[in-house]
Amino acid sequence: MRLKSVFIRQYKNLKDFSMSFDGTSFIDVFVGKNGSGKSNLFEALIEIFRHLYEFDNKSEIDFDFTVKYEIDGTENEIVWRTGKLSVNGNERKNIGDTPLPDNVLIYYSGHNDTVSGLIQRYEADFRKRIKGANPDESRRFIGIGPEYKQLLLAVLLLQPAENTARQFICQKLGIKSVDSDMRLTLQRPAFAAGALKALNMDGIENFDPRTHYWGADGITREFLNRLVTCVKGEFNHGNVYNSADDHYRILINIELFHREFAAESVSDIFRQFDNLKTLGMLEGLVVPLALTSGLDASISHFSDGQFQSVYIYSIVELFKDRNCLILLDEPDAFLHPEWQFDFLRQVFEITDAAAKTCHVLMSSHSASTITCANDSVINLFEFDGEKVALTKVNKSDIIKSLSAGLITFSESEARLNIQHVLKNTSGPVLFTEGITDEMILETAWQKLYPAVKRPFEIQNAFSCGFQRNLVKDNALYQNHPDRTFFALFDFDEAYNDWNQLGQDVQTDPTLCLTKKRNGCESYALLLPVPTAGQIRGQVINPRTGGNFGNKSLLTIELLFHGVPGLDAFFTIDTERTDGFIKFISDGQKTTFAQDVVPGLDAAHFSVFRHLFNFIKSKCAGGAPA
Repeated sequence: MRLKSVFIRQYKNLKDFSMSFDGTSFIDVFVGKNGSGKSNLFEALIEIFRHLYEFDNKSEIDFDFTVKYEIDGTENEIVWRTGKLSVNGNERKNIGDTPLPDNVLIYYSGHNDTVSGLIQRYEADFRKRIKGANPDESRRFIGIGPEYKQLLLAVLLLQPAENTARQFICQKLGIKSVDSDMRLTLQRPAFAAGALKALNMDGIENFDPRTHYWGADGITREFLNRLVTCVKGEFNHGNVYNSADDHYRILINIELFHREFAAESVSDIFRQFDNLKTLGMLEGLVVPLALTSGLDASISHFSDGQFQSVYIYSIVELFKDRNCLILLDEPDAFLHPEWQFDFLRQVFEITDAAAKTCHVLMSSHSASTITCANDSVINLFEFDGEKVALTKVNKSDIIKSLSAGLITFSESEARLNIQHVLKNTSGPVLFTEGITDEMILETAWQKLYPAVKRPFEIQNAFSCGFQRNLVKDNALYQNHPDRTFFALFDFDEAYNDWNQLGQDVQTDPTLCLTKKRNGCESYALLLPVPTAGQIRGQVINPRTGGNFGNKSLLTIELLFHGVPGLDAFFTIDTERTDGFIKFISDGQKTTFAQDVVPGLDAAHFSVFRHLFNFIKSKCAGGAPA
């Protein structure tokens, strides 16, 4: 199963919205600012396939659409326009035998009430179609949220020990062994009163099998009868049913379960348990565990965050024998940063069989997740005039939009991101305090050396304090003994961070005050001070010729103070008593770096030449120019 293209006439802010999937990866990632339309796309896809699944039952939908997808090598295009349906160019009155995805799986972490509401509405409609207690079909839509924690992992842990997905779960969650028995608890469902009344009975009778399981019949009764054959040893109905609280408690031997359900796929087993959940019968499914830490536990021992790190792998593995569209609405939203960093790597470990049958669409706000994605799978939602457009973008361009609210780094994420960059690059690295410093320096290099490949990486390091600790840490040099590092600090409070980082090797502030770490090629620099002008006076004390140290005020944006047309970006810092100029606001930094600085003439970047000359002189084969 693979989506090929989607067109949406108008759904919320998606107007004449189109997207195509021409890559070969089974996963596509969507990022964008809040309100840009990521969740609206998922909502629209849910509505489109609900309409198609229920079309022959006179289902309605409020917008026109076109969807093209491939199943088992065959493409199908379905168009719904002004109340008329066409399939592969032919007008139709019904869907008939047109291939549709076997399932649409929706993972939601709970932050989107609309997605949750759509799923609940579909489940309510499906429940109404269940005749008595006998589901005549399995659910096409399966919404998997936090409440599926026990069911999802219990089914995987029920698999044989050699099962790859089971091994993955155990390794990730630190599970040493699984108990020999599983405890299934069933509660009285809503259909019980009607089913028992139809039997002229008031309740369950131990010696009347018709009343067992509150009168459930059909495939539900068949599944439950098979489950009780997995109880070890002799027992009777009274041993598994407690009339006092009207609950069943069935101890299922896992070895006997393997024998009984040997011919069933893991997705079939999941769907049969899920039918019990849909009917309101399933109260709990408990698998006792022993952890590698030596503790005994059960599935409820783990936090939702721990589970989310394995949910997606689990879902795809569960349904790898079926053609599925899988929608993941910010599944990494509540993950620990280290798990976020591994998130997509784990997803890409999914077996080839699963990748061929499942197409995964995922939205994300996590910088760590995006960092580990391939460029080809990232799609950016952004406003284009009055409508939302979807574009393929370079991963680095997205990460550079952090300050604009697209995605945000925590300090833990920053450390992991830097580790990832260092692992995947070689050669010198210039660290900066923030993302906009990185953006401006990259632009400055392009302006000053337009035809020259930059011989060093530029990587932001979250903050001045984080950057100080990064280049003070011996681990950086032990792990990368042959590399050269530079750390560039603002000439302001960050002076105190810079001042801890070695011995002076350059004492002229116009050439960048520079310190070198003993025993390795690591240099800490302060921004170059202009040779004249008001900003120079915010660093250099005119009476002594020295500098104001941590009382100075020079950020990278201030190096453009005085450039014609930029006055609106600078203002008096009213929190100080010295009348110093500051950049207008942190919220404007990304706009300034992204949209304003690239449009300036090369002459306005000459202040950076001394900085680059020094760095080039320390790079292999580099010399001042």
